[in-house]
Amino acid sequence: MNKGFKPFALILFFLFAGIALQGQDPDKKEQIKTLKIAFFTERLQLTSEEASVFWPIYNAHEKERESLRSDQRREIMDRFDSLDTMSEKEAREVLKRYLELEEKEEELDKAYYQRIAKEFSAVRTLKLFQAEQDFRRRLLREYRNRRGGHP
Repeated sequence: MNKGFKPFALILFFLFAGIALQGQDPDKKEQIKTLKIAFFTERLQLTSEEASVFWPIYNAHEKERESLRSDQRREIMDRFDSLDTMSEKEAREVLKRYLELEEKEEELDKAYYQRIAKEFSAVRTLKLFQAEQDFRRRLLREYRNRRGGHP
């Protein structure tokens, strides 16, 4: 896969997943959160002591990322309906803001992974990264299966 395409695909996935989750009822969100906790705890083999350190860091990071995604939806995606009537100047400003938000998210992720590596180790941080990808794949596969799509 093209290296430039991979981050773009991940951005699209997070954007669509965020929108899909936002439209879900609170029970579904809570169910997904519970599954994620069990999945990550098992994959990372977290002790209860480690979990008490890990989950507050993880939850704070997720809250900050959701805030950035919310800003992006509000400031960028909501403007897509008016692209045909948008001036070049307006489009440049929207694009500039989009890139700023993307940069903020990248900085947020970098700080998060550095903090996790400091608390747990580089190996476990990579295991977390792998667990996040596996969980998203599993969630997407389950979503497709329930919608009658192909796995």
